[in-house]
Amino acid sequence: MSSSHSKDLAVFALVFSVVAHVVLMWYMRPQIMAKVTGSGHRSRAHGPMSMRERAPELETVHIDVLAELDPLKDSPNANVDSPAPSPVDFEKSENSPSASAPEINPSTMALPIPEIEVTPQLSERFSPHEGDDPEVTPIAPYLSEAFSKSVEKQAEELHEEQHADDSPAGDLPEIAIPEFDAPVLPDARGNVEIAENIANLAKIAQKDAKQTEFRAETSVMTTVDEKIVEAEKAAVRELLDVYNAVDLEGFMKLDLSSAQDDKWVYFKMHFNPGVELPIVPKDVVVLLDASGSIGNDRLKSCREAARKILRSCTNSGDRFNLVAFRDKFSYAFNEWKECDADSFERADKWLNRLAAHGRTDVFATIRSVLTLPRDPSRPLIAMVVTDGDANAGVSVTAQILSQFTALNDGLVSVYMYGVKASANRELLDALTHGNRGESFIFGGPRWNAGSAIEDLAQKFRDPVLSDLRIVFTSDSDAEIYPQRLRNLYRGEGVDLFGRAPKGTKEVSFSVKGLNGDKPYEGFFTVPLANSVFDSALPGQWLEEKQIDAKLR
Repeated sequence: MSSSHSKDLAVFALVFSVVAHVVLMWYMRPQIMAKVTGSGHRSRAHGPMSMRERAPELETVHIDVLAELDPLKDSPNANVDSPAPSPVDFEKSENSPSASAPEINPSTMALPIPEIEVTPQLSERFSPHEGDDPEVTPIAPYLSEAFSKSVEKQAEELHEEQHADDSPAGDLPEIAIPEFDAPVLPDARGNVEIAENIANLAKIAQKDAKQTEFRAETSVMTTVDEKIVEAEKAAVRELLDVYNAVDLEGFMKLDLSSAQDDKWVYFKMHFNPGVELPIVPKDVVVLLDASGSIGNDRLKSCREAARKILRSCTNSGDRFNLVAFRDKFSYAFNEWKECDADSFERADKWLNRLAAHGRTDVFATIRSVLTLPRDPSRPLIAMVVTDGDANAGVSVTAQILSQFTALNDGLVSVYMYGVKASANRELLDALTHGNRGESFIFGGPRWNAGSAIEDLAQKFRDPVLSDLRIVFTSDSDAEIYPQRLRNLYRGEGVDLFGRAPKGTKEVSFSVKGLNGDKPYEGFFTVPLANSVFDSALPGQWLEEKQIDAKLR
């Protein structure tokens, strides 16, 4: 090769190198001389490029899904017989060429992503929904979303730390976030099992949290502890106020009647439970008035009735206790007893020893039902048998009604049986209406005073929905009574009376209740035009309102 030709090549190489460097610097100029937008409407340019410490790489955090399943073997809700899920390959996203695909360890399901809290909402999204393929329920989109949010949060925190001395702050650096594609598995059932197990974990954690917050007492307390009573009421609300209640609409029938005058349209709703709702175990306490005013003849008849209702008005799994009250009260047992032959025999012996004497403290006796431990998943029903004459302690009917109703707040359902025609009807009717119960007054001879107790007790034999809550929407503008509904029992309906301004076309409301520890909830919209006319409704509504006023 000639010398001149070599010089030409050298010059060409030099020129090409200069041009290439100029082009490269022009292309990289936006990366080097960047402008940073401030937090307000101002902006400024950075100074010369300086060296900063490289941002630390995100640590790999393991989610040991399979390892967490071992403690579930004792839980009836845990799916412990499921085969181990198949390994899953999350491929690298086409939108993120710089991000490498995370690797999965089949034995621990370790993903290089931050920890994800399994909230009830995330658990609900993991659960299969209507219309999903039962064999394939991809969980990758949800993991991708949680991963993206976590990375974005960490990027924001890192940026704030780096620009702590800058004012105003700069734009967030762009970080490539891997996107996970929902896998299609050869054996897709493993993917479904992972979702089910995560959902079970969330439900069990939710129940465990409730159990740590509240534990039902096991023994009868010597006095009423209002803190424990409040804790018991809160435990009931915890069971009711959940996101995954069973839809009540298909389990309850609603009958409607109405009437109207110049200003109002009155209506009565009759709620009747369906046979599909299972009967749940209950706790029953029978309180017998053993004061001198009831007399030994009436007491003997009531003792016999108490023996009968323990055997005929309880079911397998129910529990019971007995109370005798005068100016003080005494329990037959210091804890709930199972409804079995041995416990019934012990109850009979206790009943045989009762004799009538002393004065009657009705308020202290009614209040004493709150010394019994309330399991929030079991309805507690008190049957009070009395002549209704309060001649000791708090004797003013208004005080008895308002004080007990406020403290009880529907926790215990109170049924009352008056053993004579002169019983305090105002006390019995109002107290039971305000506390999820019913009353009955016997007007026959004293030696047969307890003959109708069993009929009243049959009404609460088979509970299917307890602790009912009903709330009308504000646009319904309805005034309803009673404001606290009775529990629902198999074959026994509940009436609700209301009125709304004339011209109201429909009313809407929600109903909640417990079937054991399982919450049910339904939302109803009722057209008032589609109802049976009942001229007695205005008077019945007013009567219910007057009873409610006595409880305030």
